[in-house]
Amino acid sequence: MKKTLAALIVSAVAASAANAAVVYNNEGTKVELNGSLRLILEKANAKETNPQTGVSTKTANSALRNAGSRFGITVKHNLDNDFYALGRLEFRFDDTESRDQFGGLYAKRAYVGLGSKATGDITFGRQVTIADDLSQTNDYEYGLIPKGKYIPTSGTGVVRYDYKGIEGLQLSANYNFGQRHDEMGNPLKTKKGALDVNGNQTYVADPTGNIKNAYGLGALYTAGDLDARFAYGHTNYETGSSASHRKDGFLASLGYTVNDFKLIGDFGYAHEKNGDAKLNKFYVSPGFEYQVLPTSKVYGNYLYEHVKVEDSNKAKTHGFLLGADYKLHKQVVVFLEGKYVTVKKYTANTNGGYTYSAKVNDKAIGVGMRVYF
Repeated sequence: MKKTLAALIVSAVAASAANAAVVYNNEGTKVELNGSLRLILEKANAKETNPQTGVSTKTANSALRNAGSRFGITVKHNLDNDFYALGRLEFRFDDTESRDQFGGLYAKRAYVGLGSKATGDITFGRQVTIADDLSQTNDYEYGLIPKGKYIPTSGTGVVRYDYKGIEGLQLSANYNFGQRHDEMGNPLKTKKGALDVNGNQTYVADPTGNIKNAYGLGALYTAGDLDARFAYGHTNYETGSSASHRKDGFLASLGYTVNDFKLIGDFGYAHEKNGDAKLNKFYVSPGFEYQVLPTSKVYGNYLYEHVKVEDSNKAKTHGFLLGADYKLHKQVVVFLEGKYVTVKKYTANTNGGYTYSAKVNDKAIGVGMRVYF
């Protein structure tokens, strides 16, 4: 009985935190405002070592910075025969090189659409895809799951359809138009340019390797204590020639809850072909989440990823994430989170094997706070 009550309290707290403020509701038109201020005090460092020479390069950083603060407006107009029109505009502040990550305001999400309960929703614009939901491991800042490198999780020109007419099931499909810049207007791909007057390296836009088009399909299913998710995506890249560069990616996520404990498994596989070059990669990530108190939980996961370019090089990644949070109020949460990631790189040699060529360690720990409105 106590565990059931605790679960109900946690659900109510989570729902309240996600609720938006209704600023207008009249004659079938509803306007909601929501957002959150997110800050983190962190210490991070990275080290790359050449195992052949023993030479290492280190970088260290500590900062009090923005950790994804945003605000947005959602509009919904009820139409005839259960249909409705909807729109969402969301702003963020991290368009900057400043260490505190508070900079220029830009539109992170901007989309409009039509829908109904019976037929589903279709939306157009700058938005996420179903692949954005293809992980269940909890994290606030240092998430390890590289799902966006397997299937695009968002785009600046996306058409997305979602059907939720069956209880517990969501089906989704999306098409991504060509994309050469991220949401902040920065080139997705760059290459080295000439040195500037101070002798510093400059970079220029490189159109090859940017997204030409993409599409994805996915499904989310919940039944009792089971949560199962799957997505497939196909991405074509620009090459600047008639050569083909494409990637097929698969993502899956399973979660099973027993009382206050949730066991999670996240998985991904991708095959990429660029001309004659072939790349295969996969990851597995077991994780957990334990609701210690109605207002506090601990969580963590392990990541193993293997990336191999045929007849060229390969890399193996091991990562660990551990965290805990506490809700001071239904709209306020504080957390402590840390990660440790090791990447070992190998280069193909003339004997048909691989030579251990580099080791990269990436560590970070942070104390953060989020205030929702």
